Amino acid sequence: MNDTLKINQLVQDYKMAIHTQDESFFKSLWTASPTDTMISITHQYVGLDSIYADFLINRIQKAYQEITLIEDSQPVIHFLDESTAIVIFEYHTECIKRDTLAPYGIQGLETQVVKKINQEWKLAHVHYSK
Repeated sequence: MNDTLKINQLVQDYKMAIHTQDESFFKSLWTASPTDTMISITHQYVGLDSIYADFLINRIQKAYQEITLIEDSQPVIHFLDESTAIVIFEYHTECIKRDTLAPYGIQGLETQVVKKINQEWKLAHVHYSK
């Protein structure tokens, strides 16, 4: 499988991990570097434990009974070198609010920075924009 296909698979795996919120699967997608970062619409998270616990569990899981992250455009991949790439795609979410069971969603642009480590592409940074 070439690098473009591997990165596209990483995007699909990330979407699945957001939906399932499985800790080991989610964390396996990241470099596990202390500098891994996520910028959500409202907050910044630094370090994989914070990204998982504070963003995915304490924000997403707490707010939504269900969440599905959907690509609205084919990811555009910009290779900076042989071990670093930027991935950009439009997205929307389909959610069910935990407190009201009402449907909810947002849309925007997602940017990911991915790094190749031991022949595997891993997330180093994710940024959501509205």
